[in-house]
Amino acid sequence: MYVSQLLAFSAKAKRFTNQVWPGMSIGPACIFRQNGPAFLINHPRPPVNATYLGDSIYRLEQADLALAGTAQTDINGYLTAHHHYDQSFFISHNQFYAELFHELHHVYQRNHIKTIQFDNPAILLTYPEDHRNDALKQYENECLLAMVQGPAEQFTTNLNRFFSCRMARKNIIGEKYLNYEKSVESAEGPATYCEYKYMQAFGLSLAEKQYIDKRFFYTLIEPSYGREGLRNKHLLTGMLQCLLLSRTVKNWQSAYYQSGLSLNDYFFTKFIPKQISLPDLATYQARATYFTALVKEKHTQHLAAFHQQDGVKVTLLFKRVPDFRGFDPMHAESMNDSLTLHSTLFKVGKSNNHLTIVDQPVLSLTRDQIWFVKQVTFFVPASAVSFNNNTFTCQTQQVAVSWQYLMHEKTRDGYILMVE
Repeated sequence: MYVSQLLAFSAKAKRFTNQVWPGMSIGPACIFRQNGPAFLINHPRPPVNATYLGDSIYRLEQADLALAGTAQTDINGYLTAHHHYDQSFFISHNQFYAELFHELHHVYQRNHIKTIQFDNPAILLTYPEDHRNDALKQYENECLLAMVQGPAEQFTTNLNRFFSCRMARKNIIGEKYLNYEKSVESAEGPATYCEYKYMQAFGLSLAEKQYIDKRFFYTLIEPSYGREGLRNKHLLTGMLQCLLLSRTVKNWQSAYYQSGLSLNDYFFTKFIPKQISLPDLATYQARATYFTALVKEKHTQHLAAFHQQDGVKVTLLFKRVPDFRGFDPMHAESMNDSLTLHSTLFKVGKSNNHLTIVDQPVLSLTRDQIWFVKQVTFFVPASAVSFNNNTFTCQTQQVAVSWQYLMHEKTRDGYILMVE
């Protein structure tokens, strides 16, 4: 279903961009199945091993491109949006292609908008888990949604409360982490706005409309605590600020990108807030005190569950820090300042050595920041492990590793390797 709609999506996207984001250009895109085929469209210089299928579509193998997840990757010198269709949760092909349209906006941002602020995922992993911040954030998000969906006569009150919550939270978490939130909104808000507008235009069934309400609006006010769902919430707060701008300010898209401001700072130049006293939030504080403590406890439980997996336990100790090639910040859980559990995507490499783990837990030990990996640990079936000519290899549907090693030791439950 997804492959058959690729050409139609490309045509829709090219027509639709002028309505949703004037000036946005459509770059190359790729859809793929993990360990299966990949289909590339609108690419100026496809890889030489690609098979031309007609209508600017080329076929390759996902493994040849080393694609993983939903993101943007350089393919033969051109940044390319990509999305994998071997997942069961899509409500329709419109949802799948709305998400690809989101990634195409990121390609446009990275190629053409040099002032955009992208978030640093390393900051997310140390974001404070503080019940006072969580309580205020919950109320803040409710005020923002009320600005979009509530009565017009309450707009200014909700605007002032939204702003005042942010100022109060700044005193709790500090400017560094508030700026992190704003950087997520600045890049992801416009991309999520494009995703929403695409889904709104083409997702017309009852199931799709219900999905739109939940995905883009009501997920924002579902209670969450600590770092759980934090980044995704700011995709939505950014999207809603874009939606409010689109209702009021003409040509705001180009004006925002030219301003050099964060999206939130630009938003507050068009909707001027005042700092006010907030209502009593005792109920929010009580819930946050309880649930934020549970979130912290979950980190310990998740780490224990990781070490109780079936299979052999493989730990790679890196002699030199490898090149960090990718991870999914929305599914990376910080256990402490140096230990991170990745559940959907983790990639490192060095010269011809490589490690890619998709949709399987892997634990990374880092120095200073997430980019500087000292060791990784993962579990695989014993039959998947091979040692040959001083090269460790492992191949399953989720794990692909080939790395030269200096020494390896058999342990009670697996292997420890010192690798190049």
